[in-house]
Amino acid sequence: MGKLGEGAATRWLIIASGSALLAPDACAGAWTLPAKASQTIATFSRETHEFGQTWRADDYSEYGLGGGWEVNFKVETQTRIGIENDSRTGVRAGLQKSFALGERASFSISGSALSGESVDGPDCEGEGYEARAAIGTSFNLFGREGFVNFEGASKERENTCHRTSFELTTGIEVFPKKLTLMGKAWTEDGSYAHSAKVEATLYYDWDSKLRIGAGWREEISGDFDEKGWVVSVWRKY
Repeated sequence: MGKLGEGAATRWLIIASGSALLAPDACAGAWTLPAKASQTIATFSRETHEFGQTWRADDYSEYGLGGGWEVNFKVETQTRIGIENDSRTGVRAGLQKSFALGERASFSISGSALSGESVDGPDCEGEGYEARAAIGTSFNLFGREGFVNFEGASKERENTCHRTSFELTTGIEVFPKKLTLMGKAWTEDGSYAHSAKVEATLYYDWDSKLRIGAGWREEISGDFDEKGWVVSVWRKY
C-alpha cells in the first residue's frame, strides 16, 4: 500500500473507503489489510417507512494474509416491524485480492460464498455466491486526507435470484486525526429488487484503534419512502 499506511488518519480513511461502512454491502473497498492485521466493524440502523420500521445490524470482520490478500466475514440481521413482521439473517464469507496502482490508488477483486437470506428487497434466500470489483484512490486536499472508492458486485443465489449493486463512497478529514465526514450512494437491482440510497456519517477517532460514527440514511429511488439513523463502531487489532 506504499505511503497509504504511513499515518493513522490516512489508514482509517483507506479502510473506511468501503465501509459505511456503513452501507450494507460495502466493506473492504479497494484496499486490503496488511498481514496479520484485523478489524471488526459493527453497524446498527433504524429506518422508518410506509410499512412501519426496520432495525438492522451488520457485523463485518476482515483479516490480512499478506501479499494483498485477505479473508472477510459478514453477518447481517434485519427485523421489519409493521403490517407483517419479517426477520432475516444473511452470512457472507469471502477472499479478496488487491493490486496497488501507484502510491495512492488500488484495485481489488473478491469472491464470496453466500448463505441465509438477503436482507434487502423481496425474498432472496439460499446458498449462492458474490463477485465484486473495486477501485479507489486517496488524496490530500488543503492538508486533509480524503478518498474516493467505487465498487460493483453481482450476486446469485441458487440460480433463481440474481442481483447487481453499485456503490460510491467518498470521505475527507474535517479535523485531522479526529473527525472524518463520509458520504455514500448505492443502488441494487434485479429479481424484483430496486433500491437507491444515500448516506452521510460523521466519524470520531477515539484513539488509533477505535472509531465511532453517527449518520443519516435515506432512500432516493422514489419507489418507497425510507429513512433513518445509523451508528457504527470500528475496532482495529
